[in-house]
Amino acid sequence: TVVVHDDVDYYDEDGFRLDFFPDSGSVGFATHVGNYYGVGNDVIHSHWSTGDFGGVDLITITKIGGGTFDLNYFILTSNTDTGGSTASGLERAWVEGFAASVSTGAPLLLPSEDWGFPATPIFLSSAFDSVDEVRIFVTSAVDCFGMDEFFIDEPAPGTAPEPSSLLLFGSALAALAAYRRKKKA
Repeated sequence: TVVVHDDVDYYDEDGFRLDFFPDSGSVGFATHVGNYYGVGNDVIHSHWSTGDFGGVDLITITKIGGGTFDLNYFILTSNTDTGGSTASGLERAWVEGFAASVSTGAPLLLPSEDWGFPATPIFLSSAFDSVDEVRIFVTSAVDCFGMDEFFIDEPAPGTAPEPSSLLLFGSALAALAAYRRKKKA
């Protein structure tokens, strides 16, 4: 798409909500959803209150109507304290899972990321399984922050199957080998 929606308060897709706090509509030039980087790829992009361009203090991801979910992966398209430019390495943006308002593990420090693409894949641990909220926040000067390709309730790309799937696959191979031995005999 070539559309970019500016000053987005929240974004709903496939039963999930990504919410920007405070209400970005009253701040101006703080949040964007769409083809923000001009590469034909829809993303979310925000400007933190610790930077020069926005007023976002917190981003949350929740399931619309409540319930738990697994956040397994996303790509980080921007995490820089210099708007529209390269990262300094001093950026401190974090992602943390919660269940019933209790943290499910230590917050994960996200890597610094230059503005735009290419982007950095972020694979999340089991601390982001069975959560009812994911919070993204900063503890230092960060200006531009962007994300794309969320894998929610589905395995991250390129990850190994679950051990039970491997066991089932191994059983199927053993049964096939036994069938072939029997057929040859």
